[in-house]
Amino acid sequence: LKRTPEPVRAASSARRPRVPPFCAMVKNSAFVFIKPHAVTDKVKDLVKEVFEKKEITITKEGSIEAEEIDKKKKIDQHYYAIASKATILTPDKLAVPADKFKDKFGLEWADVLKDGKALNAMGACEKFGIDASELDKMWAACKKAGDLVKFGGGFYCGKLERDGKGPFYVFNGFFM
Repeated sequence: LKRTPEPVRAASSARRPRVPPFCAMVKNSAFVFIKPHAVTDKVKDLVKEVFEKKEITITKEGSIEAEEIDKKKKIDQHYYAIASKATILTPDKLAVPADKFKDKFGLEWADVLKDGKALNAMGACEKFGIDASELDKMWAACKKAGDLVKFGGGFYCGKLERDGKGPFYVFNGFFM
């Protein structure tokens, strides 16, 4: 090994900030997905460009079919706090603030639950015989009409009716 003269070594280290050894070893990883409506070559190129500018390395690319995403509940796991109220937990398992529910809808939460009028988003699709796209339209109309209450971050309930069915009180209908 050739020893670098002291003045040169000092100058070269002054150009680089000293990083503690444990910091130099830390690497983060993430699973990044582009929502289905936005998957275009232009968007994919934009993501790559932004990542390159930020010195983020893409290690693998691919696509996952909708059936696999639904079957393995990949989005539900990613957005668990929101998804749990829309697809995983039944309304009887939710911590619904009964006072806020009554203030908004004029009904006792316990009665709505007992009468089977509370549904998660998945249950609403089944009950109304619709798909996620139709539920999204119903949710938007519900929001516009003011028939929606926010209980907390990512926790909403909307009053929905369709074709003489309902009203039903649906949790996180926007999620589907």
